[in-house]
Amino acid sequence: AGMMAENLTKSRKWGIYFDVLKEKTRIDSEDKFIQLSRLYALLHDIGHFPLSHLFEYALRNWAGSTENYLRTIKEWTGFGNFEKPHEAFGALIAEKIIEDKNLKFSKPIRGALLRLTTEKDIPSTDPLSVVKSIVDSEIDADRIDFVQRDGLLAGGEYGHYDIRRLCDSVFIEQDESGWLIAYSEKALTSMEALLLDRYRTYLWIHFHHQVISTNILVRFLIKKALELKIITKEHFNPENVKEFSLKDDVWLWNILRNMEVDDKFTEMIQEAVFYREKKNILNLWKTRPYYHVLQRRVTKEAPGIVPLIFAKTDSYQGYLSGQMEAQALIFILEFEPLSDRPTNLYSEARKRLTGKSLFGVSKLVADLEEIWGEEPQYFVLLVDNDARKRRREFREKWVRLTKDWRDWILSPPS
Repeated sequence: AGMMAENLTKSRKWGIYFDVLKEKTRIDSEDKFIQLSRLYALLHDIGHFPLSHLFEYALRNWAGSTENYLRTIKEWTGFGNFEKPHEAFGALIAEKIIEDKNLKFSKPIRGALLRLTTEKDIPSTDPLSVVKSIVDSEIDADRIDFVQRDGLLAGGEYGHYDIRRLCDSVFIEQDESGWLIAYSEKALTSMEALLLDRYRTYLWIHFHHQVISTNILVRFLIKKALELKIITKEHFNPENVKEFSLKDDVWLWNILRNMEVDDKFTEMIQEAVFYREKKNILNLWKTRPYYHVLQRRVTKEAPGIVPLIFAKTDSYQGYLSGQMEAQALIFILEFEPLSDRPTNLYSEARKRLTGKSLFGVSKLVADLEEIWGEEPQYFVLLVDNDARKRRREFREKWVRLTKDWRDWILSPPS
């Protein structure tokens, strides 16, 4: 983020932008702009729960409806303008850090940083939207960093795109809607490499079938702990930042290990997670080809209709659990290779926007969405005695039941 901010100060429109920034925020030097960008990058994910997004998935399942989930976020944090708990908690914690008088921030830096961390959306007409875009856009410092880190630490061959080139290829621009960051068209191959590697790390690491299975099981246990009130909002008290920071992965694992339960499915899941006892856990499909085999069997009678994303409804999970006499757990893969935010391209030779976007110029990038559509979009785990030995029985039953469910969804009784 610091490297990107430093390069932005070399933009042709930096002078115009800087005058507006100074007027609106009283940030009066390039160094302070760079410092602000680095501090925002440092604080932007500070509110994450233990096990990060997985805890949020469990919290959302526990809350039930979207309305209840948003109400829960507001009850736990006091913030009603965020759709994700870590963003709301991040705003609270960042607020306390920024207001700490022992930290030698200038008053303009404090004010701008407070806005960046506590406001969900900053309009493009506001000069602070440029700082927001450094960390949160299609090509940003966050993605440039984590894709390489996740790939390399997982032992893959990912992350060999040119980070320096990407950070040196950003420019401040302005159009009719306001301020924006554009990328040099000369960095096209580096941008393609980043987005392709992000796709591959999600597909081969985050969405590996073993990772997904573990995520589903741990999510179930976190939800159970919430239901039993073993974990409550009182555990996450932002009034004490030091105490909040100790609610980490180690703390959560200890809670889940020692959680006493009285139903056989939860006991089986604890055995699977903590003792690798997997005989009672069946993932109905692990690979793309077998996923399509089962989907085709479900839609055999109407092959022209795209299979429904059954995982989007809790009632389908409850239906399966009741009809199969096993605990059914569903995990939908919420991933978009590309967002709807355009990455504007910049001509260094002409020193202006080209009028084109990365999506429009790169066929490789444009095709990522279609390629992703061929991958499994959800997974179904079944938990029961010796489930793995009964895989054929369970798969046949799942196909039959899901056909019935699909037919009911498409043609509900009057």
